Amino acid sequence: MMNEEQSLQQPRHHRQIEVVAEATTVHGWRKQVVAGQRGEEQFTFLSDEGSYMPGGQGTAPTPLTYFVSGVAL
Repeated sequence: MMNEEQSLQQPRHHRQIEVVAEATTVHGWRKQVVAGQRGEEQFTFLSDEGSYMPGGQGTAPTPLTYFVSGVAL
């Protein structure tokens, strides 16, 4: 088992991950996002607010739904 000093002397490995996203308005609160890691495959998805928001139609998950899903992963 390594002590603290030996652990600090071990080489450290770093990996840089850059995620980019671009959103455009489709209509009202409905947005289209293209996102992914730079230099990798990009993914397209839609978001919308529910009818509780003026202009929302509930045609896609809300932004908060995507956020909470990401945290759950």
